[in-house]
Amino acid sequence: MKKMNENVKSVIVLTVICLIVTALLAVTNHFTAPIIKTARDEKIERSLKTVIPEMYSIRDAEIPEGAPSSVKHIYIVNDSLYAVVLTTTSAYSSGDMGITVGVSADGKVVGVTLTSYFESKDFGRDTYPKNYIGTTLEDYADVDTFAGVTYSSKAFRKAIGDALTAVKLLKGGDAQ
Repeated sequence: MKKMNENVKSVIVLTVICLIVTALLAVTNHFTAPIIKTARDEKIERSLKTVIPEMYSIRDAEIPEGAPSSVKHIYIVNDSLYAVVLTTTSAYSSGDMGITVGVSADGKVVGVTLTSYFESKDFGRDTYPKNYIGTTLEDYADVDTFAGVTYSSKAFRKAIGDALTAVKLLKGGDAQ
């Protein structure tokens, strides 16, 4: 009987500890969630200003039906440009790759920035994206992949195509 009482007491103590830790985590989340959201929003805004520096107005656009799943958000900038926020990953990636692509009304890439990248080998995060400036849905795939990070550069290229496809769909075009 004494052994059973000790076991019950141990279970009760562990349960109370778990409840206290859970409550502390909930309180921490309550206070940090707005800070994290603000930081994320500021990061997206910086990426938008990078791909479309002359940004003076911005509004949300609804992601069109049939858009690739990598497309997380679309903005209409200055009533004639599009900024597409994407998240993708490659076969050996240790985390998601975040990309923001600026697209003109005529379907050309006008700016690209890599907002998150977790690979140990860099594929030129400041230079490689510039290879896509001026490309369209018809020719973006002609940009070479980067040796040494082939999977990442292929995932990046696919994300560019996904952004161009999403803009085409948003404008009422066919995904093909």
